[in-house]
Amino acid sequence: MISRFTVAVAIAVIGLTLNSGIPLNGQEQDSETPSLESVAKSFDSDLEAELQKLTALRQQIAEEKPTLAREMNETAATLREKQRSYDIARSTREAISDEFEKAEKQLKVWRDERTYIDGLLLDLRRNLEAQSSLARVEAQKELLKQASSEGDDGTTARLDLLDAAIRRIAESGKAESYTGSALDSEGVLQKGTFAEAGPVSWFTPLSGNDAGLIASTPDLVPELIPDTADPDEIQKLIDGKPGSPSFDPTLGTAIALDHADPTIIEHIRQGGLWIFPILFLALIALIAAIGKWIQLFRIRDLKSGVVQKVIDAVSGGSKEEAQGIIDAIQHPARHILAEGIKSSGLESDDLEEALYAKYMEALPPLQKGLPFIAIASATAPLLGLLGTVTGMIHTFQRITIFGTGDTKSLTSGISEALVTTEVGLIVAIPALIAHALLQRKVQGIRSTMEMTSVAFINGVKSRK
Repeated sequence: MISRFTVAVAIAVIGLTLNSGIPLNGQEQDSETPSLESVAKSFDSDLEAELQKLTALRQQIAEEKPTLAREMNETAATLREKQRSYDIARSTREAISDEFEKAEKQLKVWRDERTYIDGLLLDLRRNLEAQSSLARVEAQKELLKQASSEGDDGTTARLDLLDAAIRRIAESGKAESYTGSALDSEGVLQKGTFAEAGPVSWFTPLSGNDAGLIASTPDLVPELIPDTADPDEIQKLIDGKPGSPSFDPTLGTAIALDHADPTIIEHIRQGGLWIFPILFLALIALIAAIGKWIQLFRIRDLKSGVVQKVIDAVSGGSKEEAQGIIDAIQHPARHILAEGIKSSGLESDDLEEALYAKYMEALPPLQKGLPFIAIASATAPLLGLLGTVTGMIHTFQRITIFGTGDTKSLTSGISEALVTTEVGLIVAIPALIAHALLQRKVQGIRSTMEMTSVAFINGVKSRK
């Protein structure tokens, strides 16, 4: 490195000498101008000084390098620790957020459960008040009133009411009986005797016709559920004797569902007066459809070539052969061919008139019965609509008399309105389908008769 620097210095000195007028190649030097050697020595001394500074600087860097490396490693370690702490904090935050969401969901579930339980307790309070006697209601008046309120006090009162009901069941050793009134299955208020065991009450009317469990109505009036208990067993409880009356937890719903589907006779009776004309039309349409189907079933399709054979036999003068051919035909066209054989000697116009007359003569038997089916398919829905109108009129009449409180008194009019429409459609739809199918079959037979007439006339005309 020194040699390179020396060469550079020498080149610089030469340039300086040239510029400064120092003589070269034996020229005389000025005594006042510095020599090349002195300049070189000056540069060498400066170079040595700079090299010493560079060496000192390198030594200082070498001494400071371990300290800087250690500080850099400590800084990197601190950075990694901060990064790890940040990751842990972020994970902790996400975990806390998830736990918070779970807690919110669980809180919502608990609130929904609380609302549901409060609803059950409110239903229990209403049912207990409706099924308890007047004396018991009066004794628990304050508790029942407080149980109707909102908030924690109301919930506590409802729980106390539940505990009281459970204690009453556990402590009651025998059934209690008292007189009163309840609605029977017809919606009529009947006097009788109640038998109560805990929250369960039975009722038997003075007439003794029926007995069963008691349910509450929207008006808080006791209602008898028929066929839910044995009257003799209820009477034993009333007399203070041991008894085993049946208990239906559904309060008659299971029995009502079991008897919800009436028989066909009961269903028809619910239709009222106008159901019978509909059934009469259904009977007529059924008989007409069966008769028409039997009639058309006996008719066989006319085989191809039969008409040509008859024409050939008639043209050959063998009417007996032609008659023998048509005797095997089971089709109304047989009568047309028979008339054609009989009138084959007439002129074309007269023959056509004779065949047309025979064609018109064969139409009434084919159309017989179809009008009855058409009338039934068109009239049955109208009668059903008429039954609907009369049923709704009866319903509104009962609403005018009894009001809308007792829905059982309205069921007869509504049943009449719906059942007549239902039966009318049940009769009309099959009758309409049967009429369309039978009419199509008859139309096909008529088309065959027409083609047979035209073929016979054309065949005979061409042979003359």
